[in-house]
Amino acid sequence: EKIRYVWLYGGSSGSKTFSEVQYCVFNMLQGKDNNVLILRKYAVDIRDSIYSDFKNIINDWGLSDLFTIQQNYILCSTGSYVRFRGLDDSEKIKGISNFKRVILEEISQFDEIDLKQIRKRLRGRAGQQIVGIFNPISEEHWLKNNIFDKEVLTEHQTDISGKWVNATGNTVILKVNYLDNKYIVGPN
Repeated sequence: EKIRYVWLYGGSSGSKTFSEVQYCVFNMLQGKDNNVLILRKYAVDIRDSIYSDFKNIINDWGLSDLFTIQQNYILCSTGSYVRFRGLDDSEKIKGISNFKRVILEEISQFDEIDLKQIRKRLRGRAGQQIVGIFNPISEEHWLKNNIFDKEVLTEHQTDISGKWVNATGNTVILKVNYLDNKYIVGPN
């Protein structure tokens, strides 16, 4: 409940997005208030990426009877839902207070002002989270300079490539690579 920010990064095939989608589907099944907003910088990128992952996981888990899948919207029988949007203009981000999680897929494509608008507008409910998923970025990127470099982080032991938590406990950074993806390398 006290974690506000989750930064999930690493190389391709690390299962960043896939694992996050699994987590969301599981939580949607738990109750009606687990609504998720998925943002990509450009809406055209949604259908063949994270939206496809949601559909595949729901089908692979045999849950098709519990979900209604529409274009850019998936509704669970519990009442929880996930909505998919492009964010070409951060001023368009309004009315997001009833979401439990906002996921910024490929957050490195977003501008810093986009994150500032989301932070400002995601409010009103305990436990709301912002999740940023991305591949490694330039040393000059705003994420590194204005997020990662400004946090005082403590490393935690884990079975993935890395996990850090800030001093207040409201930010978690998870780093993965293909070796953390058990579907590629198999169980230990």
